[in-house]
Amino acid sequence: MNKTHALTIIQKIKSRPLIGGIIITAFYFFGILGILSESKDWFIEKTAFNLSLSFLILVFYQKNYSLSLLWGFLFCYLIGFTAEYLGVNFGLIFGDYIYPETLGLQLGGVPMIIGINWFLITFCVAAIIFPLKLNIMLKIFIATLLTVLIDFLIEPVAMELNFWNWETNEIPIQNYVGWAIISFLIYSFYAIIKLPLENKISLVLLIWQIIFFACLNLFLVS
Repeated sequence: MNKTHALTIIQKIKSRPLIGGIIITAFYFFGILGILSESKDWFIEKTAFNLSLSFLILVFYQKNYSLSLLWGFLFCYLIGFTAEYLGVNFGLIFGDYIYPETLGLQLGGVPMIIGINWFLITFCVAAIIFPLKLNIMLKIFIATLLTVLIDFLIEPVAMELNFWNWETNEIPIQNYVGWAIISFLIYSFYAIIKLPLENKISLVLLIWQIIFFACLNLFLVS
């Protein structure tokens, strides 16, 4: 297979977002079933892989690649990771919690994949909210609120699956305030740099993230 033929195949796949949607649907759907099955531990161990795959598919189906996209990713990753580092090591921003080894390779007690997770959520939310014909500050506020609501779904499941653990085994209000602050800063930066948000897979990915945590809240969390 020569380079031209390979590029043609890639372009054909990229022009068919249904393929990416099917892959995401399969991974999240069977992820739900797997975590609710006797093979729970095996599926939980694959969480970092699933997040990495979701990120690669999201980037693959991005319409425009630019420095703004790169800067947006780097800012989101760094501010998200830094906030988590301050939380884990000093109890700042989110509260007192720790990360076990469930989410893979760590730096300073924080999984390297966690910055990717911040980008997946905020990019997908921004891709849905920012195109609306509203005042930019209202868009940022709505995106921030939606992100915090998503975290309400994530937190109980994360504790149940041992993604992270709170010192008192209770989710503090400080955590949600922290999520609101960090999300607001990220969305504000996205708005300033005019992050390119045309992506054929972002809505599907966001919907499945919500379905995933909503289902596990319903059937797994006691």
